Amino acid sequence: MLGLSLKAPAVCPAGGRGQYDPLFQQPVQPMINQGVYHPMKKWLKRIVISLAALYLVLAAVIYVKQEDLIFHPRPRAESYSYGNYPESWVTTPDGTRLHGLHLRQGGKGVILYLHGNVGDNGRSLYQTSSLRDLEYDLFLVDYRGFGKSEGQLSSEADMTEDLQAVYDHLKAEYPEGKIILAGYSLGSGPASYLAANNKPGAVVLVAPYTSLTDMKNLFFWIFPDFLLKYNLDNRKNLARATSPVFILHGTDDELIPLSMGEELETLDPVRIRLVELNGVGHRGAILNAMFRTVVGEVVRNKVGKR
Repeated sequence: MLGLSLKAPAVCPAGGRGQYDPLFQQPVQPMINQGVYHPMKKWLKRIVISLAALYLVLAAVIYVKQEDLIFHPRPRAESYSYGNYPESWVTTPDGTRLHGLHLRQGGKGVILYLHGNVGDNGRSLYQTSSLRDLEYDLFLVDYRGFGKSEGQLSSEADMTEDLQAVYDHLKAEYPEGKIILAGYSLGSGPASYLAANNKPGAVVLVAPYTSLTDMKNLFFWIFPDFLLKYNLDNRKNLARATSPVFILHGTDDELIPLSMGEELETLDPVRIRLVELNGVGHRGAILNAMFRTVVGEVVRNKVGKR
């Protein structure tokens, strides 16, 4: 019966490295040199390369398709009717025509309403239905590609320059101190831009964000900021503005956190006033009775006396 020694391998003779197996008369190579871990390294390398490639593809998609991610327009044919509401067309500096509805309700001033990232002027009619008895006219406008407006948005400048043209259109008819800007959700961005570059009588922002970059970082924080073509920085614009600002923000806003509205108020607590809507979510904020109350207060106390 063959007896096998269970002793540890001897040291490799002749000054060799490693250990020496006397049974098979050959050196024992360390495990690390036998390629045991090489397949794992190859798989890790493949995984890292695949994840990097996926990241770059997703980043490219976000950059190219960001208009589809941010804006959800409802295009309408030019023949579409919104009812008996007077239509108005504003031509932008590059010749694009924007469609508006101009509701004349007393003429003591005008409220320029800038809607969110969904829908068209039909939705704006519904969202502003509580503002019909304030003796202030109401101007609803669709961004490029929304409703009956021509063109497509491709940069932040498209939106801001277009709406400056709308503002100038209204300023030709109304004293600037009698123009009230009202922006909801996405519309708070161009509203604050107009406030920073003009002198409207007052500004009412419903469910505003601090900037679209901050919004991007809530959901797509892993991607760099420079991919975003639209910043719409409410923080910067409201700091530059001089008009009184009223912010309405729901405490249960599931899309744009209340903390963003609170941060905007801290820019100038004397000039910027935050009204918290208890238990109200994002969509409910613009339909809340406080919207009409605040706009009515602005009409009476902030603009009507000028």
